[in-house]
Amino acid sequence: MWPYWWRRLPLVGVLVSVFLIFLASHGLVVALSVTLLILATYVVRHLWQLAQLDRWLRNPGGPAPSGVGEWGDVFYLLNKHLRSSRHGQDIATAGLEQMLQATRSLPDGVVILDKRDRIAWLNDAAERYLGLSRTRDIGQFIYYLLRNARFVEWLAMDDHGQSLRMRAPILPEVTLSLQLVRMSLDQRMLLAHDVTELERVDAMRRDFIANVSHELRTPVTVIAGFLETFDEMERPDPGALKKHFRLMREQSDRIRHLLDDLLVLAKLEGEQDMKNETVDVPGMVEVLAGEARSLSQGQHEIAVEIATRMKLIGSSQELRSAFGNLVSNAVRYTPAGGRITLRWRLAESGNAEFSVVDTGEGIDAKHIPRLTERFYRVDRGRSRASGGTGLGLAIVKHVLQRHQGKLKVDSAVGKGSTFTASLPADRVIPETVPDAEPAPRSAVA
Repeated sequence: MWPYWWRRLPLVGVLVSVFLIFLASHGLVVALSVTLLILATYVVRHLWQLAQLDRWLRNPGGPAPSGVGEWGDVFYLLNKHLRSSRHGQDIATAGLEQMLQATRSLPDGVVILDKRDRIAWLNDAAERYLGLSRTRDIGQFIYYLLRNARFVEWLAMDDHGQSLRMRAPILPEVTLSLQLVRMSLDQRMLLAHDVTELERVDAMRRDFIANVSHELRTPVTVIAGFLETFDEMERPDPGALKKHFRLMREQSDRIRHLLDDLLVLAKLEGEQDMKNETVDVPGMVEVLAGEARSLSQGQHEIAVEIATRMKLIGSSQELRSAFGNLVSNAVRYTPAGGRITLRWRLAESGNAEFSVVDTGEGIDAKHIPRLTERFYRVDRGRSRASGGTGLGLAIVKHVLQRHQGKLKVDSAVGKGSTFTASLPADRVIPETVPDAEPAPRSAVA
């Protein structure tokens, strides 16, 4: 654009021309008066335009003034820059709002602290985990609200590489991992991550290692003791050796069964894919009943109730392992003279159900939710005496989960127990319906 003084040359020329014309025709006074009048009119017009600019700048939301001449150019350029600035501001505001909305929905708690550790902003998870409130606690010192000595000490350390684990203030069952992150403008971000599940898994791992070590220690100690005794014998008694060998074999069998169950569990947890095939469950139930009679050695009454000949889609090996564990548990934990019933039926919901009903001692309701935990035993001494490894129901749970099924337990102390493996309807292969439907088959031995 031309320099400001250059664009004012036409005005100067007009004033000079008017002054000379009126000076030649009317004299000096008239020439000066007319010239000053024109100049005053020009100044008044500029002042009016400046007033319009002042009103518009005080209320930028209104329409831009319609200036004349160079003022029109000024108003046009200012309005253009204002629209561009507003557009950029709208984009920035929308991006900030989108980021805040996303941060509000994060599963981790987020609290923004100023340089004096006052709360500047927090999200929904921070309210849930830390018991804070956006409407009440903004501007408050966080260490006044989270009255935990370990937290206050950790916050004062200002060590952004050091995390802190603590119980959630209003959710004692939740464990939080707190972390500080440095931000600009002397602000810090406090992150609260729920690590309850990680702690539970870590505790399960520690318990698992301790339980396996405990289960192996006894048989290994027995075998080692016998071997040490044999080593010290000058002339071993054949009768005593035979007795000791039998006990050693029992303990070695216990170790082998434990290792077998551990390998089965590891395989179930490690394999993502499962080979689906047609499983003849009625035939499997008959075989399991035979094995139960062999294990019982005539001490129990074994009954079979097959209400349907339907089959399943699934892994025959895994289902046989799960159903076999339910049957062997019933034989082990039912006193002599008791009755054990194996049932195979179609439930009203369309699900297939394999149930094992016994007349044993029953299980207290407080133990039922934990029965499928590894190595959990209602009575440790009685379980070991029966030859169980403590992993049978854990295997049942994993097998049923892989088949989208579940285990249901109904038990009462002194009345017996019913363990039911329920498989979803979409895994059921309906039986072929004959002309005359046969009555449910029942067998007792």
